[in-house]
Amino acid sequence: MIQVQEPHTRRDNIRLLLRDLAVISGTLSEIATVWRRAAPCLPGLPVILPEQLHDAARHLAADIEASTDAGAGQAPDPALPAADRFSALTEGVISAQAMTRAPGIPELGDRRLWESLSLRLNHAETKLTGLRKAPGA
Repeated sequence: MIQVQEPHTRRDNIRLLLRDLAVISGTLSEIATVWRRAAPCLPGLPVILPEQLHDAARHLAADIEASTDAGAGQAPDPALPAADRFSALTEGVISAQAMTRAPGIPELGDRRLWESLSLRLNHAETKLTGLRKAPGA
């Protein structure tokens, strides 16, 4: 027997996006730990950057959740301002990752964290794009 999966509701998609942002935030926190440990060997590495990105992901998730909890009639669509902030977060992640891939930089041990983060960012971006395109549910 073939099961037909129900399409996700808007609230389900927001819940999934929030879960993605929680994973993104946690991964950035792990990267921050790796960078702090590498700081004595790489004095030019801005160890605060992954922590700032971690905070940005947490605040974005909190703002999306707050606007969702307020109710459709009381708050603007959470996907609209979130898209710009998510893009800025993604650009920050790409920039930070590039710092650990520059010539002469030794392997920090964060390669798999970056790979995992990239996949989760893509997943979250797909959810966010779907929220922007879908009518309210």
